[in-house]
Parts: sequence; structure tokens; C-alpha cells
Amino acid sequence: MKFSVVIPTYNRAATLRQTLTALMAQEYPDYEIIVVDDGSTDDTREMIAREFPQVRYIYQQNRGPAAARNRGIAHARGEIIAFTDDDCVPPRDWLARLADGYARYPDVVGVGGYLEAPDEVLQRAPLARYERFIARRVFHVSEREYVGGFECPAGGTNNVAYRRAILERVGGFDESFPYAAGEDADLKWRICQLGTRLLYVPVKMTHLQTY
Repeated sequence: MKFSVVIPTYNRAATLRQTLTALMAQEYPDYEIIVVDDGSTDDTREMIAREFPQVRYIYQQNRGPAAARNRGIAHARGEIIAFTDDDCVPPRDWLARLADGYARYPDVVGVGGYLEAPDEVLQRAPLARYERFIARRVFHVSEREYVGGFECPAGGTNNVAYRRAILERVGGFDESFPYAAGEDADLKWRICQLGTRLLYVPVKMTHLQTY
């Protein structure tokens, strides 16, 4: 099972470096990394070429993360498309945990985990604590797996992987969303409206941004 990891980015070379460092160290053997640069004006292009030559780099004029993710999907070679963001750090077993979910639940079309800031950020940043509160109280993130539809905690594009076939079936992300706000929920809704199932696994994606 080959994964394609798609990361949209915009002027976050410093945190993207941490994201890519963690992705290059994944335990899972069969994957590629695609960065879609959504019109950055910093040194993102040079940083990737210098430090991560194995990463597939695609540049586009600024059109928003939904359009950037669709561009990544179009260039992906994997049967599973995993998504994260340029301010996130996955654990070494991130792709392995997602692949294991697909192996144990072959009928699901998506597998994902949760997002949370590191402890030192949670201590000083109220918005990071609010993000954790919403995840646990509204989206019911926990240490238990869950299989279901739209109510399933999985689906945030910081920590999810969908089968390529389902993304193509629904036409990918709605590019009328110009910012990172709601485009992942919209995609999840359209996928679940087809009667499909998703799997939540308690694998944590670390959120670096402190707001």
C-alpha cells in the first residue's frame, strides 16, 4: 500500500522544515512526500531543494490550501493520499498506524487521528488549550478507536488519509474555500453522504503553531 503525503504550504519554511524532517523519518517504507507551495515569498523553495531533495516540490500561484491539496492529489502516485499541514509534526509511526487501520478495516475510505499542541505550548497559549478542549468535547477525540460516518472524529486535514478513489469520486476539495477554514469538513461531509465509513485511531499529530 503506497502512501502519498500531500502538504500545502505558504510562507512557513521554518515549521515546514520540522514537518519534513519528521516525515523523512517515518517507519513505514512505501511513501512519497509532495509539497505544494501556494505562492510563498520566503525561502521555501530553496530550503526544500537544499535540505530535502527527495521531496516532490510543486509551485502554484496563491489560490488557497484547498486548491493546493487538489494539485497534490493530481500529482500523487499512491493509492492512499495522506494530508498534514506545514505547522505539524507527525510521530515516527504515523503512516504505519494509518496503514494498520486500513489493514484491519478494509472497508473504510479514510483513516485519521487527532491534532494537539505540545505540552509547553498548551501551558502558555490559551488558544491551544481551546483547540484541545474543542477536539475532546465537540469532536469526541479520545484514546479509543471509532468507526463511523460524519460523526467520526477523523477527517481534519492535519492528520488524515483517504483512498484516492473516494477523493476522485467526490471531485476533491472545493476550491471556493480560499482559506484553511471548513474545506476539510466539507470534503468529509460529501464523502460520508455516499454512505462510506471512516476510522479514527488515537495517533497524535503535534501542532507547532502557538497562535
